[in-house]
Parts: sequence; structure tokens; C-alpha cells
Amino acid sequence: MARCYHCMQEYQEEANFCPYCGYSRKAKAHDLYYMEPGTMLSDGRYMIGESVNAGGFGIVYKAWDNTFGKMVAIKEYYPGSIVTRTPGTMEVRSYSEKNAQEFEKGKTRFLNEARKMAKFNDHPNIVDVYDFFEEKNTAYMVMEYMDGMTYKEYIAGQGGKVSQAMAVGVALAVLDALREVHKEKIVHRDINPNNIFIFNNGVVKLFDFGAARFEATEMSTVLTPHYAPPEQYSTKGIQGPQTDIYAVGATTYFALTGIKPEESTDRVQKDHLVPPHKLDPKIPKGLSNAVMRAMALKLELRFQNTDQFRDALVSKKRVLDVEEELRRRRRLRLVQIAGTLVVLAGVGGYFFHRYQKQGEEATLQPTTVHIWVKAEGEDTPEAAKGRMEAMTEDFLEAYPQVAVEIEAFEAEDYEARLSAAADAGTLPELFESSSLGAGYMGQLEPLETAMAMIGDPGQYWFLDQYEELFPEKKQMPLCFQVPVVYVRTNAEGKEGKHCVRGEDLLIYQEMMGEECIEEYRQLAMEEGKDARKEAYELFMEGAAESYLSDTGDYRRLTEDLPAQFKVEIPKGDLRIRFDHLWSVSASSDKYQKKAAQWLLSYLLSGNAQSILGVRELEGVPMNRDMCEVFADVYQADLAAAVGKIPEAAAGGSGWLEENKAYQEGFE
Repeated sequence: MARCYHCMQEYQEEANFCPYCGYSRKAKAHDLYYMEPGTMLSDGRYMIGESVNAGGFGIVYKAWDNTFGKMVAIKEYYPGSIVTRTPGTMEVRSYSEKNAQEFEKGKTRFLNEARKMAKFNDHPNIVDVYDFFEEKNTAYMVMEYMDGMTYKEYIAGQGGKVSQAMAVGVALAVLDALREVHKEKIVHRDINPNNIFIFNNGVVKLFDFGAARFEATEMSTVLTPHYAPPEQYSTKGIQGPQTDIYAVGATTYFALTGIKPEESTDRVQKDHLVPPHKLDPKIPKGLSNAVMRAMALKLELRFQNTDQFRDALVSKKRVLDVEEELRRRRRLRLVQIAGTLVVLAGVGGYFFHRYQKQGEEATLQPTTVHIWVKAEGEDTPEAAKGRMEAMTEDFLEAYPQVAVEIEAFEAEDYEARLSAAADAGTLPELFESSSLGAGYMGQLEPLETAMAMIGDPGQYWFLDQYEELFPEKKQMPLCFQVPVVYVRTNAEGKEGKHCVRGEDLLIYQEMMGEECIEEYRQLAMEEGKDARKEAYELFMEGAAESYLSDTGDYRRLTEDLPAQFKVEIPKGDLRIRFDHLWSVSASSDKYQKKAAQWLLSYLLSGNAQSILGVRELEGVPMNRDMCEVFADVYQADLAAAVGKIPEAAAGGSGWLEENKAYQEGFE
């Protein structure tokens, strides 16, 4: 008996065509590099049929499972841009050694995708994964065969848009699926009408997790235009559950209106997206607002999770649109600030006497705050300035009477300018003071107002010890670094040799002893003929197996040494190092100082911290909520380091000065 490669029915061996569907038994693969129909996999368990779909990373075939006697779909990992297939053997091979490394890394992700997806086999709205294995130098995923059509095809068959009931029903099914997916720290990243399947029996299932990421350090710009939020267009964007929420909103927008949403990157420049209820008056405003909130350009204005979006779709309560929600939050923020200052005034015994000044104290007066920013490492002044502009954007929207002028400088130029300004008594209102010597502390304003504005110090790592760590209260850290050891996976002949990042010399001297530092000194002199060759350079050259550093070097290494290192946590008592210390000038006028302190407190808020710590990876966020997001996003390598934070001690301003002196002594 023969089996049809199309419908998988059996028929007599002698026939050249399937009597059930007419498919030719002699049909060849649709492409030269596809597996030929009839190819057997997994020791003869699966027979490959015709190919049904192909993309940049894989090919999907119909197949027959001889063990369970049913049709299945098999996805083959086949990134066509870097591999080919050996004719006759069907073995997959890479074009080059460089491609081989990329291929192996992708294959590991592919198998991880299958392994994770298999966890959801009990969920009615996620495609089932039955099996996965390696063969023919690549990997395979066995899934249920889907009989029906994509949501895109369904919408087209309905004349270009669907009923409100259908649109909401599909959205709820996808949100139910995503609720479980997000629990596993997975972001689908490619939800659109073509990746949602409507079975013939009416069941809705989410599929194609090929763009999904379980290791967020690999957040490439894989996306489908019109359905991707702004953060997905950048490898530095914060991609998480809200990325998928935007895509579900965009999909629902298209299903309701028949119009593809405007590209999110275009909306950032000028948002012309018309709400659904204005395109079709039959669409309730509540449903329209829910869709638009899901598609909010700013993360904080989107629904925070699938449950919130689901509730908005089914609830009878009024859902605020994006602008209404933004105004509500601004009013709430002003009320909270006013309330905080009233309480502070009452505690000081001045409430009655200052009653008439409450209006002034509960807001800011028109003023200009000059901000100086330092560009470190691979950063450019333009990038550093852009980051600060993004971090202050919401603050300036809430307080339009405050203007800021931001200047950014290269690190060496910055330190010279800062010292000169301090000597001249012309420091800017708000600036990074990490490199400012202890002798200049007299020119800085104590940060009592900023501390009062942040509310509960317990919401931030180590700030409940602020007065102990920073006795003069004149510097505020925006992030910190956790010690980690980077180990090369290809350091042949250099086993046991290590180098130490300069800013962390004292940390590792405390943890591992002076011998550790002396070993590095000898290595630096051996390789660089003096002790001034940078540790990072030595590690990149392969002169050392391990690089004793901190979380601050992670992004640079992922770019300069991809897939060639692993992250380990050093043994011993950890001490974190504060980073990005900021201060307010004491020589500014009272309105400038007040605005600068309020702005400094805002730089510890979730939105600003997410930009600095999560998106830009400048350091681990002080804000505990954003620290959890940081751990989720960088879970592949850095989550273990974050897990050690509760056990770590913090080095305050005195320790930082000691570390600076120790570093200068080493050099």
C-alpha cells in the first residue's frame, strides 16, 4: 500500500495518482532544497509529505506518524540564508565556520522553543507539540496538523472584516493563550492575523513561535509590520508581555475595521491612528478604547498584562482612552506630590503657617534646569543625550513650566569640564557626579527633597540605608553593578588566567585576596609590557580565560564576543558598586534646585529606570519593580546575579572613594 503525500490516505501501490485527492505519487519537493516526499525520520516513525509553508528559519511539512497512525505537521529548522542541503543524503550543512556557530545557536533556540511549547499541550488555544529531536544535522518539531485557515484568510473570506463578537472572541482566546505563555517568561513577538489559526470546528489557536524569545538577550528585530510596537524595532527596546498586548490590539483593530493599523514607528512621529469607533460608528466606544489602550505607544499607558486587556474587552465599566488615561495619571501624580509635601509640612509643625504657600510648594515654578551627561565606554554623546531626553520626557509633560537643556560629553572631556566648573562655582543644576572628587562635596546640595519625593525608600534597593551609605546626602545612585565573572568558552591554553575590571579591583581584592590582583598585574605586564593594558582588551584578545567584572560589561560583550563566553557568579560575599551617581548644584537658585531635585527623584521612577537599566543596560535598576523586569528580560545570564542582590552589601560614597584610590594605586 502507498500513502498519499497530500491527504495521507492509503491506496494501492500500482496507482500513480491518489484516488481521494488526485495528488501525483511522483510529485517532487516544491523546492530543490526541501526534503523529498517519502523521506523517513526518527527511525521510520515519521514519513514526510508535501511542504506546506516555509520561512526564513524553517520549513513545515505534512507528515504521517506511523506510531499513532495520524497526520501531523513537522517543522524543520532550516535557516536558508546560512545553510544548504547535501543532495542525496538530505543532510543539512552550514556554508562556513562562522555560519556553523550561528546555526548551532539557532538550533538550540529552536529545540528550546519546542520544549517550552510542549508545556502548553493542555491549553486549548495553543497548537500542540508532540515531539522534537535532532537528525540530519538539524532539528525537528512535531506538531498537531491544523485543519482550517488562518485568521487572515478568515477575515478576507468575510469581506475584509469580521463581526464584533468574532473579533472579541478571537482576542480573548489569544489572550488566554498568552496568559500562560507569559507566565513562562516567553514573549511571542509575532502575533498577527497570519499566526492565529481558526480550525474548522471553530477552535482558535495561536501558533508559530519562531520569533519567540526565551532568552531576551537575543531580542532581534523580528516583527510583522503594522502589528509591532515601537520597542520591537530596536534591539535595545524593552520587549515583554506588553509587546504581545500591542500586537493583539493591532490584530483586533484590523479585524474590526478591515484597515491595517498605521506603523507604530510612524505614529511616534505623528500619531494619525483613527480609533475604531470613528471608522465605524457601530463599534462601541468602550471596545474601541480598549483596542487603542492596548496599542498605546508608551508602555506605561498600555495594559500591563493580559488580564487587564481581557477585563477591558468584557467589562461593562467605562474604559478610558489613551489621552483620558494620561490626564488621569497626571492629576493623580500632582495630587500625590501635593499630599506628600503637605504631610512633610505638617510633621515639621508648619502646616498652618505655610497654608497659603501650599500652591507654590505643591508644584514647580517656571525655570530652566541645565543637565550634564557623561558618555562612557562605547557610548556616544549623542546616545547619552538621547537617553536622558527619553528619561525626562514624561516629567516634562507633567511639568511643562520646567525646561531642560541637556549637554553630553565624552568621558575624559566630561571629567575635565566638571572639575573646571566646580572650581569656578558654575556647576549645572543637575549632573552625574560619579567622577567628582570628595573635595568638591561642599558645592553640592543635600538631597533631602529628592529623598522625600521618592516616598518609601524600601521600594528601591539599598536606599533604606541611604543616610548610612551617603552620610552627606549629596549624591544619588540611579543604578548599581553586581560582580559577575565572564568566562571564555574558547580560551585554549589560558585556563586559570584572569583579568580584573579597574572599577571592581577593590571588590575582587576583598572577595579573593591580594593574590588575585597580583596575578592580574603580572598578566597585564606579560601581555602589555606594562600594567596599563585594559582588562577588557586582554580578555578580548584571549589572553585570559576569565574576566572579573560586573553587570556593566554584559551588553558590550554580547556585541563584541557573541556566543563565546558564559556568565558565572563569583564565590564569596558580594559587594555591589553604585553607578551613575547624580547631584544637584548648591549654587543654583531655589527654583532650579527644587526642579532639579524633583527631576532627580523622577529618574528613580519605573519609566526612567526601565530606559536606563532595562533598555540601555547601563546598570541594575535601583527601582525594585524594574529590577524584576531586568531579571526577566536578561534571564539567560544575569537573573542569577540579580538573585544574589538580597545577600549583597552595598559600598557607599566612602567605599567608592577608597575603590578609586585603590584603582589609581594599581595603575
